[in-house]
Amino acid sequence: MKKVKRIAAALMAALLTAGCLAGCGGSQESESSKGGESKQGGTLVVGIPQDPQSFNPDAKSDDVLFDIGQNIFSRLIKLNNKQELVPDLAEEWEISEDGKEITFHLRKDVKWHDGEPCTSKDVKWTFDQIINENGQIKSNLSSVESIEAPDDHTVVFKLSVNDANLLSYLGWNGCMIMPAHLYEGTDWLDNPANKKPVGTGPFKFSEYESGVSVTLKRNDEYFGQVPYLDKIVYSIIPDENTALQAFYNEELDILGVNPPLSELKTLEGNPNLVVGMQQWPARYQVAFNVKDGVFADPKLREAVACGVDKDAVVEKALKGVGKRCDEAMVSLYKWALNTQDKYPDRDVDKARKLIEEAGYKADKNGMYFSVELDAWNEIPYSDIGTVVKDNLKEIGIDVKLNITEMAAWNEKVWINHDYDIAILGGFQGPDAGGLSLRFASDGSMNIYEYL
Repeated sequence: MKKVKRIAAALMAALLTAGCLAGCGGSQESESSKGGESKQGGTLVVGIPQDPQSFNPDAKSDDVLFDIGQNIFSRLIKLNNKQELVPDLAEEWEISEDGKEITFHLRKDVKWHDGEPCTSKDVKWTFDQIINENGQIKSNLSSVESIEAPDDHTVVFKLSVNDANLLSYLGWNGCMIMPAHLYEGTDWLDNPANKKPVGTGPFKFSEYESGVSVTLKRNDEYFGQVPYLDKIVYSIIPDENTALQAFYNEELDILGVNPPLSELKTLEGNPNLVVGMQQWPARYQVAFNVKDGVFADPKLREAVACGVDKDAVVEKALKGVGKRCDEAMVSLYKWALNTQDKYPDRDVDKARKLIEEAGYKADKNGMYFSVELDAWNEIPYSDIGTVVKDNLKEIGIDVKLNITEMAAWNEKVWINHDYDIAILGGFQGPDAGGLSLRFASDGSMNIYEYL
């Protein structure tokens, strides 16, 4: 196997603001700091923390599939590493004067991996399916009145209202174009292509062995720059320390999973590695179930906001990588930042007073009530959960920390809303309007069930 330069994709951590929302910071980002000629061939081995839930890229949220899916599938438009919208299947697009029509002109040389032509029919089917079958970004498309395909290479989105955020959403997640000829007339949740995906991207699906790896091979008929690599192998390693050791042993070319943050200095000091960090509009949040349970009471949510020590989260859980943020909007969107309305600083006495005002009395151990805190078993979520648990004990809330794999967390928290509080993280989105996805009542990430 021809090896390539090994890269540690280091975490530029987001910060936590208690109350429902947490701060500004980052996600994984790799960069090559040394030049060199590109060479044909080779296999790139990338670590991933768990199996993808399926290979349907649009039905349900799946962070693991997102990275793999971007190599298998294409979108109409996509985001580059500078958060700029660039062409993908659409070579160009135009917006009508009234802002209520967006016309995309598609490339004419695109084929699905099975040899069938990719046309506007596939684009229309994909977005109609997302809307009609409650795909993961259905709420992002609420302004879309209809989608028309007047010819094989033109797609027109007709909007009911002006929507400045729509283009950014179309370049992000949950909108990879799927093959209508394989999915039409079937249940898109139970289709053979969900196990052997067919896309139009730079790599073709080759093999999947559950718990072991996902293998992609180069698509020599890709419409863009054909990859130099022969293959990408995504190696499934759930334990971060095991993944890190595999990386040190040169079994991985890209670490892929978040390393223990205590290892960053070691990684950065190794001359044989390339380690990159980039500030990113991402956040970690304390999320409440505001519909059912104790946190339906806003006094108790405010108590938690006063109880969490954001500086301790950055120092202890994030090892100083990242920074606290006290506003709802991540600070990278300076033009949209409201600096007047802030989440409160830590105040243990005020937190206890709020809990008592809500009608609770402390027991002999100083505890008012007990709750469960859900987090998934990836760095730094479990570490954040531990700091938050200790913080809330000081204000009289007894916390049981429930650490699960992401798929189980998604099922319990995101899908079934069966939780008290949870640690949620992720990219805010390519536009400041992405805040509405989490906090608008119809937002696709409104796991809190705000109305």
